[in-house]
Amino acid sequence: MQKPPTHEVLLAEDNSLILKLELRSLKKLVNCPIKGFWQGGELIDYLKQTANAGHLQLIFLDLNMPRVNGWDVLDFLEDFKYKNSIYVVVLSSSMYQPDKERAFKYSRVIGYHDKFIDTQELLEILNQDVLMKNFNFQFKEELDEDESISRDQTLDFIS
Repeated sequence: MQKPPTHEVLLAEDNSLILKLELRSLKKLVNCPIKGFWQGGELIDYLKQTANAGHLQLIFLDLNMPRVNGWDVLDFLEDFKYKNSIYVVVLSSSMYQPDKERAFKYSRVIGYHDKFIDTQELLEILNQDVLMKNFNFQFKEELDEDESISRDQTLDFIS
């Protein structure tokens, strides 16, 4: 029987194009399970089913989603039994300073970035000390220049 993974990357984003692009970038960078969710309620349900003390989860979280939004997910995590196994990087279109300050008041938030990140910025996020120490990501080989998705390309796709 195959041993379950010790860590995974989760992405919650309600814009289908952005979700696909970010999932594509992540899959090119790391060798671990990666899952995407359309809204916060799906993510919370998944966390309730899969989280445990030995299973680390990195969440890239959009704040502005319908119904159960990113703030609701962060509120849930504050009281969640396995919150110490979860790390959150907020990816938001809002660079409004009060939103950023509010996000960092949550204990599991380790970063706040523009959701239109390129592959190099994503790699820098994954290389943060706290993530490297806990997740020990196995990165795939260097990306070819033409495989990297830039912020400008992402914005071109969306507009």
